[in-house]
Amino acid sequence: MAAITSEQVRDLRTQTGAGIMDCKSALNESAGDIAKAVEILRKKGLAGLAKRAGRTMKEGVVVAKTSADGKTASFLELNCETDFVAKNPDVTGLAAALATDMLADASLENPAESEKAKERLQAVAMKMGENMQIRRGVVYHTGVNSAANYYVHNDNRKGAIVEIGFDGDLAAAKAELETLAKELAMQSVAMSPKYLKREEVPADLVEKEREIYKAKMQKDDEDAKALSAETGKPYKVKPPEAVAKMLEGRVNKYFQESCLLEQASIRDSKMTVSQAVKNVSAKLGGNVTVKRFNCFVVGVE
Repeated sequence: MAAITSEQVRDLRTQTGAGIMDCKSALNESAGDIAKAVEILRKKGLAGLAKRAGRTMKEGVVVAKTSADGKTASFLELNCETDFVAKNPDVTGLAAALATDMLADASLENPAESEKAKERLQAVAMKMGENMQIRRGVVYHTGVNSAANYYVHNDNRKGAIVEIGFDGDLAAAKAELETLAKELAMQSVAMSPKYLKREEVPADLVEKEREIYKAKMQKDDEDAKALSAETGKPYKVKPPEAVAKMLEGRVNKYFQESCLLEQASIRDSKMTVSQAVKNVSAKLGGNVTVKRFNCFVVGVE
């Protein structure tokens, strides 16, 4: 097996916040596989939730635009190497122009794959003297039963776009629905959900989380036994049904953190986003649904 490099250790520490020796041990155990090493550290309770594991360490800008008729919205992330270049008017101008053109040009709806967009980007990149990329972008076309809105933070590094469906009088409710969409976009930026609802979370990912939580609980139990033996204080074995309940509680907490509709509302932490949406439904006299969302944060998957 190849020797573990200092760069690998540094990368794992950046992603998890774990200690140097713990990172070296995990990398040796995983044969240098960073992703597996993160899992090993999480199972040992040494990496928190490894929330930084998806960071790409890039600079850039997030831009959103809406068409004049309000029926189409675009959302774009453009990356570069330095914050200085990200704030350059040529770069911010290109991002804004691309987002505007995405509203009407179907060939730009997936700008990261558009040769036309890449050519425009390359011209600016050569002028800036930095590597640049159009990382991702989406266009929302709302129909007769939906409305969309977005929120971009004032640092232009993070934002989100949300589409809301409604089965009632859309014209009468549009302003209220757009307000809700913007609030949910703000929620997404603040709380970083990865999925809309738990049904969208891949089954293998849920199982992996369950395995991680189970391994962590087993280690905590072993530590408690060792402490009991050391101190002479009694150790109480948890019944299997209690362990199963605790495990499912941890999995449910994962859903509550990862799924937009299950998160606590940033407007009122006593209710979930789903409950807040139901309140709007009652107010408008029709069924309101959150159809989809995208959240872009520069440097984060």
